[in-house]
Amino acid sequence: MRIPVVLNIGDEVVIFGGGQVALRKIKYLSKFTKNISVISKDVFSSLDHVKIIIKSINIQDIPKYISKNTALVVTALSDSDMNHAIAKWCYNHNILVNVVDNAEQSTILFPALSQKNDLNISISTSGKCPFLARKIREEIDLEIEEKSRWLKVLSPIREKLVGVEEKNNILSNIYNNPEFKKMIKKGDIKNAKKGAWEVYNVHRKH
Repeated sequence: MRIPVVLNIGDEVVIFGGGQVALRKIKYLSKFTKNISVISKDVFSSLDHVKIIIKSINIQDIPKYISKNTALVVTALSDSDMNHAIAKWCYNHNILVNVVDNAEQSTILFPALSQKNDLNISISTSGKCPFLARKIREEIDLEIEEKSRWLKVLSPIREKLVGVEEKNNILSNIYNNPEFKKMIKKGDIKNAKKGAWEVYNVHRKH
């Protein structure tokens, strides 16, 4: 069973492979970490903050590049047998692995991501239809700018509230306020914040 989570990557990410699929994975992961090492016989260009090791891979090499400080492995080689061998090594050492051409062999999948500032919306089909996930992401991309404005309004107030019930009650009152919705839609974050704090202050007086 696949469990959707938000993963905090503190240690190194190792990517095997040098094709376009590997490059897409590098661009995806570099949004969240700069601690990336790429092992490939090909040379990448314009990859800031990425350590590149030019090397053809064989089974004996796997322990050289995956250590106890490795948080995540992505294997994007054209050799499916080698991809499987790397995945098996990761299973045995409790390291998360993404096999780009085989969801069943992967212990982690990368969802389609719609992102704006601190708002991240991920869409996954558990590897069954990445095309559909991508199309849904494209639809969400059209609205995420507006939704990210709400985060700027609600987040500071949430920090002042205590308890789930209080948070849900006050934030719901703000979010469902038709005047605030108009302000958000127009991009008037300043007045939306001002109105939201007025709702908060009324609540605190009670």
